[in-house]
Amino acid sequence: MSTEYKHDDDRRPRVGTIIWGLIAMAVGLLVLAGSWWNISFNWAYVMIALLIGSGLALVVAGVLSATRNRGR
Repeated sequence: MSTEYKHDDDRRPRVGTIIWGLIAMAVGLLVLAGSWWNISFNWAYVMIALLIGSGLALVVAGVLSATRNRGR
């Protein structure tokens, strides 16, 4: 049995984590802009747009990852 630790230097951040972080930042910026400049948003439309955008980004990232890993 080997006790050798294999260090993975090729670790990358997960795409899902980055996209959900961007969603959180977008919502925070919209709330901040609404409070600073007295802008009102239809939050149902904002959430629909964010979910469509994040879903699209996750699908594209998954397809790109699958095509990149196919050559390995």
